Amino acid sequence: MDRILKQEKLIVVTILIITLLFAWQIPNIEINNDIEVFLPDNHISKITNNEIEYIFGGNDRMVVALKARDNKLFTRENISLIAELSDRIEEISGVDEVTSLSKADYIEGTAEGMVVEELVKETPVDNNQIYNLKEELLSWDLYRDNLYNSDLNATQILVSLKDNLRNEEKDHIYYQLKEISNSPDYKNFEIYIAGATAVNVLMGDKMIEDIKYLLPFIVIILVVALFLFFRKIFPVILTMVTVIISTIWAVGLMALLGVNMTLVSTVIPVLLIAVGSAYGIHILSHYYDDLIEEEGIISSQRHREIVLGTVKQIGKPVFLAGLTTVVGFGSLASSQIIPIRSFGIFTAIGIAAAFLVAILLIPALLLLKFGEGKEVSADQYQSRGHFETVITRLHELYAQKRISLLILIVIIFSVSLVGISRIIIDTPLIEMFKEDTEIRQADKFINENFSGTSLMNVMIEGEGQGSLTDPEILKGIDELEQYLMENMTEVGKVSSISDFIKRMNRVMHYPEEEIEQGEDTVLDEGSETTSSFFSGGSQDSKEESTSSFYSESMETDSESISSFYSDAGNDNKGDETTSSFYSSEHESSPAGESSQEEFVINSGPDKEKHISEYQFIELLNKSLLRADKLNLNGEELLELIKREMNFQGAAYNEIPYDLSKYPAVDKQGLKDLVSQYLLLYSGSLDDMINDQLEPDKAQILIQLNSPSNLVAAKVKKEVSKYSQEYFPEGYKVKISGNADMALAANNLIVHSQTMSIVISLIIVFIIVAISYRSILAGLYGIIPLTFSLLINFALMGYTGIKLDVGTAMVASIAIGIGVDYTIHFLARYHSERQKSSNLYQVTRKTLISTGKAIIFNATSVAAGFIVLLCSNFYPLVYLGLLIALTMFTSSLAALTILPLLLNIFKPAFISK
Repeated sequence: MDRILKQEKLIVVTILIITLLFAWQIPNIEINNDIEVFLPDNHISKITNNEIEYIFGGNDRMVVALKARDNKLFTRENISLIAELSDRIEEISGVDEVTSLSKADYIEGTAEGMVVEELVKETPVDNNQIYNLKEELLSWDLYRDNLYNSDLNATQILVSLKDNLRNEEKDHIYYQLKEISNSPDYKNFEIYIAGATAVNVLMGDKMIEDIKYLLPFIVIILVVALFLFFRKIFPVILTMVTVIISTIWAVGLMALLGVNMTLVSTVIPVLLIAVGSAYGIHILSHYYDDLIEEEGIISSQRHREIVLGTVKQIGKPVFLAGLTTVVGFGSLASSQIIPIRSFGIFTAIGIAAAFLVAILLIPALLLLKFGEGKEVSADQYQSRGHFETVITRLHELYAQKRISLLILIVIIFSVSLVGISRIIIDTPLIEMFKEDTEIRQADKFINENFSGTSLMNVMIEGEGQGSLTDPEILKGIDELEQYLMENMTEVGKVSSISDFIKRMNRVMHYPEEEIEQGEDTVLDEGSETTSSFFSGGSQDSKEESTSSFYSESMETDSESISSFYSDAGNDNKGDETTSSFYSSEHESSPAGESSQEEFVINSGPDKEKHISEYQFIELLNKSLLRADKLNLNGEELLELIKREMNFQGAAYNEIPYDLSKYPAVDKQGLKDLVSQYLLLYSGSLDDMINDQLEPDKAQILIQLNSPSNLVAAKVKKEVSKYSQEYFPEGYKVKISGNADMALAANNLIVHSQTMSIVISLIIVFIIVAISYRSILAGLYGIIPLTFSLLINFALMGYTGIKLDVGTAMVASIAIGIGVDYTIHFLARYHSERQKSSNLYQVTRKTLISTGKAIIFNATSVAAGFIVLLCSNFYPLVYLGLLIALTMFTSSLAALTILPLLLNIFKPAFISK
């Protein structure tokens, strides 16, 4: 080392050149927080997701939710604005497809068969067309909670992005959406933008904001703390130079190697500035301690001897501290979560750089400042005893209360174990943002009003071409949808090819009378047209129209009319018997004076057919018998009545499965029927099946209205269990999507946390044991760390702080930093123990010398991490809080538990 430090100018120039080269690379670093980057390439969830995206297209999309300020979505102006907004969004570069009220397909039955047309062919100009739009929307459940909500005051525009877009292109799309949405043209709406892609964009922006504001803040805090400790500006400059250089090296290397900056990586600069200062603090603290012991004028030669002596004396503990810190962070390289792995590797590199720069650059600059021919006055360096009072009181405390302290330690240990059992493991990305952020509010609105923003993809794979047209598997998929919707409140919507097959089957079985409609629906608030679901007789008004949706012809070859009508209980099938109840009610009022809003229904089954009260009750009763439960709401009862009446083919809103109901002799015939439906369908089903005519793979899209990974785990378990029990043999089920990959990352956290702790403690144990040539020394080295970790995890359990991608790093950081205190204390205690057997004095001198550096180091590191409380992200807020706590507990444990055990048990290794 002496030879190296003789080349002080070369050291300074070399470090400067390396620093400039790495600084040149930093602008090239890219930010990426896509959930895919959290998983290794060989993880099954990522492999499955890539496979599903290759077959059915990517899931990159954003959701624009619009809530009508007057709570009236279906007005001519609002629908026109939605259409205009949809068109403008579609024109944004990088947008692949837009689905909205004005850009959605509608499957309808006609006299010619089935037709697929736009839901809104032209912007409605009157109430009649608005009524028709609402009728069509409500007729297909696929639209519910996607294109309209239950309150009918909000809608969504689903924006699908093109595949393989760069992050800058996604940023551009998001901010284009923001710009368009903020236009005064759409003041009628409250507009929310959400979705996984929007989350990633905003996470990147908030990360830059964090770095922009937090780094200067932590530099200021560290400068103030250093000045309070040293009471001189020069050591402050030296320490800050070393940490800034090491930070530039680490981040510049990331950019050079093309490693993405993620939310986790945001901590690297903060951590290196806070932690990297430790080496400079210890070197300069001992350097000034040595200067204080000198008297009078110090020659340049004597000054060089002091500098080299300081490096020689402090070199070993600083090296061991640096090595164990590197090991602590390096242990995160074992993590399967890529951002945590990258964080561990590059933080370890940064710490190694901080040690190297501190041990070379600081002595070199000290030698250059006080070079040949310069003299130093020792009188200008006064004792920095402002920590000695605290140290002395601490020493007196545990010297007199050793038994009490041991009992307290046992109590803390027991209470901590209980707290650890309460830790919650969950890492939803959206919950990393604070509640008052725009994206968090948007996500909350969509989850409460629509199907949800979290998406899980389920791929069903058959054993041959056309295997996904088999009614057996289609019925299984449909029943899985119903099971999830009925039994899991967190499932907002389930969509699949079965929804389209059911719709096609329904429209192809419209009753003949409903297909041959004679006039459009009319809704006119000023009309005097009478309307009643049942009519008691003819009216004088020429605009009279009765409606009952029945037909005198009750039997058809396809059984398209409910059996209720062929067995109506009326012997005179053609007799238009009128119910006295409805007759008396309507005939008592003059024509055109109905008390309710009146309209004319589209022509359906024979309008002149009337039923008695008995038949009406029987209709309700038979409808109720179709139900699986009795506590029905009005909407559910209405749907059952429609099925009983086969209103608009409602009795055929199902997968064609029952051979007795369809003109097919076997299951193959039903499969052929499904194939014919797909042949007739003119729209695109690329995101549902892999082949428009003979698919062997299908996708189920499950929307979750909760971002929690615990919910995703429960849904995934139910899907797997149900498919294994009820799907026919020969079909494979694969699950992926953003929700599943987030769940996979969540599951890896526990493994990552456990492995990093075990590896860190084992390597720390080995290093300390080898250093002192004693296994017992290794145990003493990890005791303070274990105590600190127990308190950390206990706090998380008791306060509800989740173990997530941020807090999962706390343990390794605590070990990496906290071990420094133990090593420095053991080194000084060992040195003093060689000089004296008076344990009281040995401990006191150790605390006064090394103890004050430990306290200051822990304080400055904690202060640096406290800055993270101002972060935009909860994981970083909690990370800062917990690291500050572990700095306090690990330094306190090193200054209390360690000397307590050394003085009580007097291990041989410490006195050798």
